[in-house]
Amino acid sequence: MKFLRTSKALAEIDNVVFAEKAFVINQVMNHVLFSELSENEALKLLTLVHKYVHNEIGLSFKDNNIIVEFFDEEEETVDDVLASSL
Repeated sequence: MKFLRTSKALAEIDNVVFAEKAFVINQVMNHVLFSELSENEALKLLTLVHKYVHNEIGLSFKDNNIIVEFFDEEEETVDDVLASSL
């Protein structure tokens, strides 16, 4: 929750908390924690989460696979296309 609050991915109105991205972030974090990933792969996933929280990319899951949607086609440099190397 602290991460979501500081990243502005969470909004509170009265007693209601809106955290649209929390479910996807939780799913990615569980994947990182419970999969046998290398340190490099885990860092790449965490970088994707960072970009997702800051609205640079879209993340979703389909059949237990992480789907990355790039919002800016020009941003797809070798360093930015992290998903293709997982």
